Amino acid sequence: MSDRRHEWISKRAYAIWEEQGRPDGRGDEHWRQAVAEREALERTQASSDGREVLVKFRPKPQRPEAPCAGWFNRTASVG
Repeated sequence: MSDRRHEWISKRAYAIWEEQGRPDGRGDEHWRQAVAEREALERTQASSDGREVLVKFRPKPQRPEAPCAGWFNRTASVG
């Protein structure tokens, strides 16, 4: 991990800790949240003027699952 990245994560984890009222024993949680936020920032890249955002990673859209053959029985009675 680069020094700049580590410093950013450290400062963000500290800010999260302060925002949550400085609770004891949750340092790992705050660190993981800061890492996740940093990774989200690293996946996006904005132009210098802020007009355009390029996304490096986009999750594939989920396709609806096709029904299984025979899931519907027309001869079944209802009621």
